[in-house]
Amino acid sequence: MIGYILLGIAIFTYIIELRKISLMIFFSFMLNGWCVLTDDVLGSKNYDLALIYIGFNLAYSTLFEKKPPRIPDMKLRFWLVLFLLFMLLDILFSLKHYQFTTYQVIQGCRASFLFLSYYILKDVDRKDFIWVNQFFFYITLVTSVLYVFEVLFDWHLLPYDYDNVKIDDFTGIKRYYNSPPLLYWFIFVTILSPKHLKSYFSFPGIFILVIALIATLGRTQIAMTGIVLALGLLIQHKAKSMLLVTFVTLVLYIPFSGIIGLRFAGKFEKSTESEIKSIFSGGIQETAYYGNTNDVGTLTYRFAWIYERASYLANRPFAENLMGLGLISDSQTITVHQRYNFLLGLPDQDGDTTQMTTPDISYGNLFSKYGYLGSFIYLSIWFYLLFFFIHNKRDNDYSFLGLLIVLEMLLLSFSGTSTSDQGNLIYPFMVYLLVHYKKLENSRQGFLTSKPQDV
Repeated sequence: MIGYILLGIAIFTYIIELRKISLMIFFSFMLNGWCVLTDDVLGSKNYDLALIYIGFNLAYSTLFEKKPPRIPDMKLRFWLVLFLLFMLLDILFSLKHYQFTTYQVIQGCRASFLFLSYYILKDVDRKDFIWVNQFFFYITLVTSVLYVFEVLFDWHLLPYDYDNVKIDDFTGIKRYYNSPPLLYWFIFVTILSPKHLKSYFSFPGIFILVIALIATLGRTQIAMTGIVLALGLLIQHKAKSMLLVTFVTLVLYIPFSGIIGLRFAGKFEKSTESEIKSIFSGGIQETAYYGNTNDVGTLTYRFAWIYERASYLANRPFAENLMGLGLISDSQTITVHQRYNFLLGLPDQDGDTTQMTTPDISYGNLFSKYGYLGSFIYLSIWFYLLFFFIHNKRDNDYSFLGLLIVLEMLLLSFSGTSTSDQGNLIYPFMVYLLVHYKKLENSRQGFLTSKPQDV
């Protein structure tokens, strides 16, 4: 009920042109309510609310606004339209070939249309983007503090399934997976380009955000963020940023070196060497064949999850390889288990193996849902954004920061749902538009300065 009230407010404020409020609520839907307004709290799925908002906004703007295009974005639109065409074809394929019901297909594909959020953002004023980004910084700070207290003191401050929290084997600390969705973005911004926040809290915020990152206890998250940040420092080549990172590292090293050391050293000592040997000696195939995950590392398991489904499709019609396993949700347990019997996957609420999705690797989700063709088209959206930001990285800070966040998402997709979760496209889209707005502004200024003056 709360969710639909917020949706009504978002639509109403859009109509009466209080666009900042409307945009803020829409971003909240796309980012799973900041891990505060979760699906359970709202009484409805955030992504469903976001999709309804997108549908309303597209209809309203088409009928009543009809704004001319403001930026040259045909290359990005090419991939977006191509993926839209693929999704329409995949819906027909799921209905006709797999014989799924209309309800099952709608339920299974609705979150696959959140990429249309770009068409909402392209009409947003640049100043509104800047305002929401600054506002979201404070939201991220507050939720980061709550998250740190949740992890370190086991205080139940955020909505979460606390009954199923597991203790990390190496640190003895409980692991929670509800870290703030914009944590990585604001780590990059506060360290490398705090001027965009215009906040007195940007410097102390660095410590809060980095501690929240450490509190995730995720080796991949910590390591990849460190690598991407180091790359950012090399590209930016500012002594001030380098000194800042050095200072923060020295300050946080003493209190948190034990946790980081146990998390990394314990994991490496236990599995890394044997896992590398396992991968190169057929461990992926063996894991997929026998479904035994007790003695394998996480990386082997993730690749084996994909390999098992790829092996199945290799013996299926070519069209299934192109289109995937069908647009159906794991919640349709009877239909899914009648058709598929994969051994690898997390147990569902009934103790059966989840067949269609995994929280462990984005590429597995893309492959099972979209097949080879759809995965290629969808990932092309991400890689187009990456190459766009690389090409423009020297032009302005937003392009530089966009490069870092897209690269972070692509790297984290090997250990989570960072790219397969379409809600995570919302910020790269926003930064992409900000870069275009800045380029247009520079070109106008260049035109005015080059214009002959009357004597």
